[in-house]
Amino acid sequence: MLGRMNQRLERLLVRSGFTKPDVRIVVRNQIYVSLGSSLVIMLVTLFSRWSLAYLAGAVIALVNFWTLARVTQSLVYDQKRGPYLLFVIFMGKMTLSGLALWWLIGVERVPHWGLIAGLGTVVINITATGLSQLGKK
Repeated sequence: MLGRMNQRLERLLVRSGFTKPDVRIVVRNQIYVSLGSSLVIMLVTLFSRWSLAYLAGAVIALVNFWTLARVTQSLVYDQKRGPYLLFVIFMGKMTLSGLALWWLIGVERVPHWGLIAGLGTVVINITATGLSQLGKK
């Protein structure tokens, strides 16, 4: 079952423009970590406010990670416009993320530790993927 899910996700990532296999692995793992851990936490806590805050943080992390991975794999080879475009896209992403966090914390008053834990899924993914790839290369 996991193999079939990996194949479907792999096809989706290729269609979405992820041309580098190593980038696809990291993005695929981020999807699994963000959405999988959110689902488990939400089921265990019966959809508590904390688990919904975790889901919000995990989704923000996933969207930012997806965008950064997608953009950098192509812009890294464009020495003329690459740094400028990467900066503009990064600032746009951070502005939108900041607005989302402001709304979640300031308006909705979600539990901030749940939000922080959800945002931390990127660190867990990069560490786990890096360690798993260490022995393979």
